[in-house]
Parts: sequence; structure tokens; C-alpha cells
Amino acid sequence: MRPMLTVIVDPSDRWMDRAACRGQAGAYDETATRFEQRKARELCLTSCPVLNECYDWARRTKYTGTAAGITFLDGRRRGHPESAAS
Repeated sequence: MRPMLTVIVDPSDRWMDRAACRGQAGAYDETATRFEQRKARELCLTSCPVLNECYDWARRTKYTGTAAGITFLDGRRRGHPESAAS
């Protein structure tokens, strides 16, 4: 079972408390299966009230995983961290 965690970068990121995915971080990180990513995107796009804030946060922090209904891999191929864009 994956640990449930919430990553808050700074106090201005309190919007995360209103996110539909609150407490489900394990299903959204870069290690999530394709099924988990698909379910995460579905939850984001159908019921999340903070999509814009989430998207801005993911871009600003270079998040790798699913956020705002998009899977961000920061130039990496899944499972190959050595192929990250420099």
C-alpha cells in the first residue's frame, strides 16, 4: 500500500485542501500505474474545483505525476529517470 501524503510547497498552496484528490497522493505520483493515472485524470476533470491552481502548481514545482487532469513527466519516459531532459 502506498503512503498517503500531501505535498505543500508553501502556505499559498492551501488550495490543495479543496482538491478532489486530497489524501490520495499515491495514486497521482510518477509511480502510479496507467489505470491509476486514468482514474486520477477522470477525478480531476469531473469533480475538482481547483484545476487552474493545480496546473499552475504542477508547472511551477516541476511535478512529475498526474495533476489537473494531465500527466506531467517533465521530459522523462515512464520508468526511465536517466532519460530526463537536461
